[in-house]
Amino acid sequence: MLRGVNKKIIEINNVEGGYFDKVLFFVNDEKRFEPDSVLSRQAEKYVSDSCSLKYKKSFFCVETLKILLKMAISGGIGVAVGTLLF
Repeated sequence: MLRGVNKKIIEINNVEGGYFDKVLFFVNDEKRFEPDSVLSRQAEKYVSDSCSLKYKKSFFCVETLKILLKMAISGGIGVAVGTLLF
């Protein structure tokens, strides 16, 4: 809770990912006098880098690689068995 303190706050409403409605940034006292465009650009950059659901992309990639590896191993075993029995 802020009482009697002069703080600059930047509010970001459009947060990607679906988990959060808004993000509030409390600006550091040394950077309080920076132009609003610079502060809001930094806040947007931080939100886009931190709050998006990037892990889903890598999760699907890892799962796809696992399936392909299993298929290759199964195919290799099938070829080996086929050549031994033929």
